[in-house]
Formats: sequence, structure tokens, C-alpha cells
Amino acid sequence: MNPLFPSRTLSWLCIAIFIIATSALSTRARGQIVYRCGNSYSQIPCPGGQTVQVDDTRDAQQKRQTDEAVRQDAKQAQLLEKKRLAQEKAALKPAPVTLPSTDTTSPMTPSASDVAVVHKITPKRIQAKHHKPDVFVAQVPGSDQKKRLKKTTQKKAAQKAASSPA
Repeated sequence: MNPLFPSRTLSWLCIAIFIIATSALSTRARGQIVYRCGNSYSQIPCPGGQTVQVDDTRDAQQKRQTDEAVRQDAKQAQLLEKKRLAQEKAALKPAPVTLPSTDTTSPMTPSASDVAVVHKITPKRIQAKHHKPDVFVAQVPGSDQKKRLKKTTQKKAAQKAASSPA
């Protein structure tokens, strides 16, 4: 009897290996039954459900052709996306402003394709400085108050009256 593997442990180990091997063989991939229940699909049968055949009936060559077509479509889509992004980027750039030539010695007149759109640049208008508004005091209608004279003006009037000979 080996001290590392007693006879009981060895037998249990053999049984475990046998169970794992048989379960691995029994779980082979196989087609499942799919049921169509109205507008949805399920693996569980339902009342009035119909079975749907979902096996791939293509041979290996047909599958390769389909996969190659999918790869080509993906490449074409990436190229078209790059082209679209480049066009959008170019559209966002402002068009260069060209000024007409002041050279009058040239006998040639510009053709329609050589003429560029000339933009007129107007200066920014100068706005008047904002003044602070007068102080606003809310008043109740019908309660007009008499204008009060400032104390300094009252004192000056009193001094003039006192100093003037009467």
C-alpha cells in the first residue's frame, strides 16, 4: 500500500476521472429545438408554438464564401466611414478668402472657376458707454410728497433773511 495514495483514494480518483470523461462526451454540441410563439422565439414550448429549423445547412465552401463577403463588406464600410469623416472635416474648415488682384498689367481676365467669393468685412460698431440709471423710488399713487429743501439751503435762506436790512 502506497502512503501517498491509499487504495480507497485511488479508487475514488478513478471513479471521478471516469465521471468527468463521460460527462464531457455527453455534452457535445447539438441542435436545439426552437419554438416560435407569436413574434418571439423560445426554447420552451408554448401553446400554439411552432418548431423552427435552425440548423446551418450550408457546406464548408458556402460558409467560407459568406465569411469572405462579410469581411469585404466590413472593409468597405470602414473605407466609406473614413471618407465621410474626411468630407465632414473639410466642410467644417472655413473657405479661404481671396482678394482680387490689383495687377492691371495682366491681359487675361479671370475665368468663372478662378473667381472666388469676396467677403466684405465690416468693422465692429462702437457702442455708447452705458450710464447708470437714476435712482428709482417706488411710490404709491396719490401720495405725492412735497419736495423738501435740503437743510443747507434752508440755513442759507435763513441767514440771508437775517442779514438783509429790512
